[in-house]
Amino acid sequence: MYKFLIILVIFTYSTAFIAAENVYLNNHDSIQPEGIELVMKTQNDSLVYNYQSADSLTYNYYLAGKWDQLIATAKAAISQNIDFKKLRQRMGYAYYYKANYFEAQKQFEAALTFDSSDNEIITYLYYCGLYTGNESYARYQLSKLPKETREALGVHSVKLIDAVDLEYNYKINNSGTRTNPTYMRLGINTQLGYRLNLYQAGSTYSQTVNTNVLTSQNEYFALLSWKFIAHGSLDFGYHYVNTKVETSIFNGHLFLAGLNIDLQKLELGISGSLLSNLMGKYYQTGIKARYVFQGNAGLYLKTSAQLLSDSINSGLVFSQSAGVTLFKKLTLEGNITLGNLKNFVDNNGLYVYNSLDATTFRTGVTVFFPIFTKITSFFNYTYDIKHISDNNTNYNQHSFSGGLIWKI
Repeated sequence: MYKFLIILVIFTYSTAFIAAENVYLNNHDSIQPEGIELVMKTQNDSLVYNYQSADSLTYNYYLAGKWDQLIATAKAAISQNIDFKKLRQRMGYAYYYKANYFEAQKQFEAALTFDSSDNEIITYLYYCGLYTGNESYARYQLSKLPKETREALGVHSVKLIDAVDLEYNYKINNSGTRTNPTYMRLGINTQLGYRLNLYQAGSTYSQTVNTNVLTSQNEYFALLSWKFIAHGSLDFGYHYVNTKVETSIFNGHLFLAGLNIDLQKLELGISGSLLSNLMGKYYQTGIKARYVFQGNAGLYLKTSAQLLSDSINSGLVFSQSAGVTLFKKLTLEGNITLGNLKNFVDNNGLYVYNSLDATTFRTGVTVFFPIFTKITSFFNYTYDIKHISDNNTNYNQHSFSGGLIWKI
């Protein structure tokens, strides 16, 4: 009698195991590798993996190019606390070949925690950085590769002229006492190393006030960026402003520092600056965030909040932007800025809004369009409400910009 019961129990569990195994193989469209042991959970009929089964299955899916099955199996194994280098690496390959570079980067980085010296994984992280538009991250990964690998990739540590950009801006206003101002800028980017980058720009601005007072401004800007870790960078900026009102000259100096943290789809930053000129000292501290949504549309949001203060007043400036990629090439970005922009510092110190009349509201749209492989054009329209403090009146200003970015 007891022997019969024992045989019956063994037969029952064996039948259940075989049934569960067949369900698994049918769902994953694969032949089970020889020697894999799979155990069935009795509560919800889901399969429990061990190291051998997870390793063999994901390897077979990798060889067959069955990326979805590989990802599903790897996720299930990881949820059961089975985690090892090859599992993450194969999962990274799967996402990479599905063109999901953000998720591929995440898995390759996880694989790197098991072996930080794996040059193949580091090379894939380099390409993930390029394909997600994060060149500083890509170059950071290059810095960890041996010299012969970097030479094979054809990327050098130092590049004196990495990129050149040009901008021309013309503004139209309905003020009876201000002419339409113009602005021009030339910028050059230099790669001083795999982790060090220097951007420099020279610009000029001119406008006539009260029909006969010529105001002009020549500027120099430099921003040094240091990628000290894979997901973090430090910025140090200097902006010199030489303002001429008829025959009088006023010099201004801006010093800026910032910390940026890159969490793949989410970027966070904090910054602080000091602008000193003949009128006084102006402080600005702020936070910013940028989030990129999953998908081919390239949808992203940018938000920043900046606190401006001087010896008397203080105020908050809030900015919100949203961008999307259309037709695989054209990128459209809209923005709105609220607050008093008197002596406001924008775009990591590149723009200093120290004009006679402060902007109190701003909105606009920018279009980026690559016209050649390494040349991108951009066009911008901005609408400003400007405030004249002398008579406490406002006027409207329409700004039109165009330019080129040449990646050499």
